[in-house]
Amino acid sequence: MKHIFSILFCVALQAICLAQSSINGNLTAQDNAIFSKIEKESDLKKIHQLVIDLILLSDDKAPISLLEEAKKLYDLSQQKKDRYLETVSLSFYGQGFRITGDFTRAQQYHFKAIELSKTLGDKSLIGWVINQSAHIYKDREENEKAVAFYKEAIDYTAAGEIESFRFYPLMNLGFVYLNANKPDSALYYASNSVRMLEGVMNKQLPEQRAILERSLYVYCLGNLAGAYSKMNNKAAADSIYAKAADIVQNYVGFKTRYFQFFYSNLAKHYQRYNLTDSALDAAKKAVASVSGTPVAYLASGPAKMLSDYYEKVSADSTVKYLKIYLEGNEVMNSTRVTQQLQMKSFEEEQRNTEIQRAEKAYREKMIVYLLLGGLLVLLFFALFMYRSNMARKRINTELQKQKNQVEKTLSELKATQSQLIQSEKMASLGELTAGIAHEIQNPLNFVNNFSEVNKELIAEMREEIAKGNYDEVNTLAKDVEDNEQKINHHGKRADAIVKGMLQHSQSSKGKKESTDINTLCDEYLRLSYHGLSTKDKSFNATMIPIAIGTDFDETIGSINIIPQDIGRVLLNLYNNSFYAVQQKQKELAQRLPTFEKLATLYEPTVSVSTKKLNDKICISVKDNGNGIPQKIVDKIFQPFFTTKPTGQGTGLGLSLSYDIVKAHGGELKVETKEGEGSTLIIQLNA
Repeated sequence: MKHIFSILFCVALQAICLAQSSINGNLTAQDNAIFSKIEKESDLKKIHQLVIDLILLSDDKAPISLLEEAKKLYDLSQQKKDRYLETVSLSFYGQGFRITGDFTRAQQYHFKAIELSKTLGDKSLIGWVINQSAHIYKDREENEKAVAFYKEAIDYTAAGEIESFRFYPLMNLGFVYLNANKPDSALYYASNSVRMLEGVMNKQLPEQRAILERSLYVYCLGNLAGAYSKMNNKAAADSIYAKAADIVQNYVGFKTRYFQFFYSNLAKHYQRYNLTDSALDAAKKAVASVSGTPVAYLASGPAKMLSDYYEKVSADSTVKYLKIYLEGNEVMNSTRVTQQLQMKSFEEEQRNTEIQRAEKAYREKMIVYLLLGGLLVLLFFALFMYRSNMARKRINTELQKQKNQVEKTLSELKATQSQLIQSEKMASLGELTAGIAHEIQNPLNFVNNFSEVNKELIAEMREEIAKGNYDEVNTLAKDVEDNEQKINHHGKRADAIVKGMLQHSQSSKGKKESTDINTLCDEYLRLSYHGLSTKDKSFNATMIPIAIGTDFDETIGSINIIPQDIGRVLLNLYNNSFYAVQQKQKELAQRLPTFEKLATLYEPTVSVSTKKLNDKICISVKDNGNGIPQKIVDKIFQPFFTTKPTGQGTGLGLSLSYDIVKAHGGELKVETKEGEGSTLIIQLNA
């Protein structure tokens, strides 16, 4: 009957926690607030910090809450495609099932969590996940396995970045060594965990977290006192137990497995020193601290102590505590669970063996397939020679397949190109923004400086008025008036710059409009120069300043173009020219012995000119960089082709520029001489 009840309880618990539900009745307001932030947050680093907050609040939760949190975290991990969230959700599942006594299912989830965490490489996360899995062996008093897992967790958490995770395996090793009757080792790990936990408690913590940390502190103090007790240092043990008992008194009615561990240790301490009444009182408190909770099975130890004592004193009390002991012991040490745990470990080994066998079989199959492929090729060649007509048909069929494949690849390439076009547009926007910021900064500096001066002048004016020195007041008033005129002048200058930028930033929706081509060329030249100098710190640190030249044909006037698109073309050509002269200057600087020699031999120059030829408008962007090697001139307008190092160019700039000019009915050409420079020419209809 007890087996049936346990099975039905676990099944019902799983069904409740894994069902889709909008009601989070088992979660605290703080937990729900954290989940709400995770759902809205897009920055993975901030999401992981919120998940760490959930972990730190999960220590003493009921299994239903843990499993509900596990389900929510798992759904979020799939939605955000984040394996960090998935790892924590698997560990929460394992923790929830372990607390209910379903150790087999707990072990399954913990194995998955460990395997997934190691693919992420986050040492703090790996250490925490291994620490959680070790609880299975600690609860079942398989001390050697528990110690091995906890020590592995220490190695990871000590090397990780999350300080709050480091005391967990130390705390648990203190408990395990105490139960294994190794008080020296228990004293070492318990004292370290107490010291580390005191450091955490000294920090400002939320109320719910502070309560949890204090219950953990009681647990660690119990381990420390238990070690002294077993080492026959009763005075030290009594002192530490009293300190822990004072903390517990502040949480009357608060049930937690950590208080149960404390009272169990205290009962053993009193029993060790033949203080029977005190031992019985502590054992009863240990049973009461988890009575009616999902971890009631933890009361089996103190219940056994009570049933043994009452065996010759009170039959009713003996039956009462013997029943508690038997129910807890059944969950903890049933043959079925032990066999299932062993079977799971055996299945894990078998799975690894099967994977190795499958890999070996796959390699052998591949060798056979390669040999068969070679034979088929030879057979195909023989048939080709023997029956040429049939072979021609097969070749035509194969060519058709290849054509289809090429068309498919081209379609995929176009889709990729569309995605990269957007990236190129955003890069251009960043360069324009930097240029605009530089342009508008100067008048704003003037406005700010003259405003500060006026504040000082007005203060002085008030002092002179108070003194009655009106000649000096008039002089100061004149200075204030002059400064206000300057403020007004530079304010209008900034306003003109902003209006000009807004005019250029207005969406044309693909429609052409009358545009002064000379003004457009000049503005984008300055924007490119200032944008690059702002973005690239080495641009301003060049040994020789880059000379900029303009030569505009004033007879051109305005032409119908899409200004934003042609501006993007100009910006790209200017950026390439500045890059070319910078590279040449760097190469010469490496070869020449002195700066004076470099200045004599080379003056980096970028220039732009416009000219009207019949019904065509020509815009020429010229530089005296290294030029373009003749063997790649024909490739520079191809998509994704670039001569820049990896990470510095997408190979889409000139390709997009070519397409934009072509869409305007114009032509983009290049004239270059290797070692001397390049000229890119835009031809548009007048």
